[in-house]
Amino acid sequence: MNKSEIINYIEQSHRLPKINKEITNMISILQTSDKIDIDNLVDEISKWSTLKFSLLQMINSGYFKIPKKVDSLKESIMYLGTTTLYRLVLSYLIKCLLPDNLGRSDSIDRLKYLKHCLGTSIAATAIADKLALKDKYKYFAYGLVHDIGNAVLDICLPGIINEVVKIELRGVHQIVAERTVMEGCTHCDIGNWLSKKWNFPKDVEAVITYHHTPLLATEYIEEVNVMSVADSISTLYYEKLLCLNTFYVLNKTVTDSLGLTMKDIEEISKELPAKVDEVLKMLDNSIFKAKMAI
Repeated sequence: MNKSEIINYIEQSHRLPKINKEITNMISILQTSDKIDIDNLVDEISKWSTLKFSLLQMINSGYFKIPKKVDSLKESIMYLGTTTLYRLVLSYLIKCLLPDNLGRSDSIDRLKYLKHCLGTSIAATAIADKLALKDKYKYFAYGLVHDIGNAVLDICLPGIINEVVKIELRGVHQIVAERTVMEGCTHCDIGNWLSKKWNFPKDVEAVITYHHTPLLATEYIEEVNVMSVADSISTLYYEKLLCLNTFYVLNKTVTDSLGLTMKDIEEISKELPAKVDEVLKMLDNSIFKAKMAI
């Protein structure tokens, strides 16, 4: 199957979750962080009985190192900033729409794959911290959803995932394996299609689309580069969990453009496994098991 055939199948399969008017409204509100009416956003969030509680639980988990427990989303802006909060809200919505338990491939160890996504979030935040980037925790949110293309394939076309994994087990890079199975298409292409279909903000779309091909990005280049390096660091960690060796390498052009040294990368890589386990305990898997309830 090629890209157009895959997308057509997904559209016709009825397995891809439908987004209702309330979610559409919230994504629309989140489009431009600098112009968002926080009161309007809070009103939308209040339409879900568990959403506000779950978001505050995540924000107060300890990972974000805020100095006190916050009791409202408006209060959390004082510590996290608007961009970070809004990207966390969006990531939470996406995880609710595409929860791990909808996946159907029998080749994926979902706990280990969850650790890769979380590892990408943690590595990206660590990179942003080392580079003193603004809104470092927005990178945590990016990491949670950067691989939604994989999630869509897992839900709608698990056979493709199974074929890709078979090739990876022979030591082939994931992207090469995907292009072989999907006639040039990758999970990033599927993620790009979904980003446009569901009208995600452009920075989120860029990260989803270009985290494996950062040199092709024309917008949000810094964000894409950070996520590309973070994904590479976490992929090496993930491959160790699976006892794989696909000779995955970092893109030196990207690391140099960010001003990252190998020492920086080695430090993040060394600390990553323990931090992933620590954050999993902090979050208690709440964001990964979330379901929408109106």
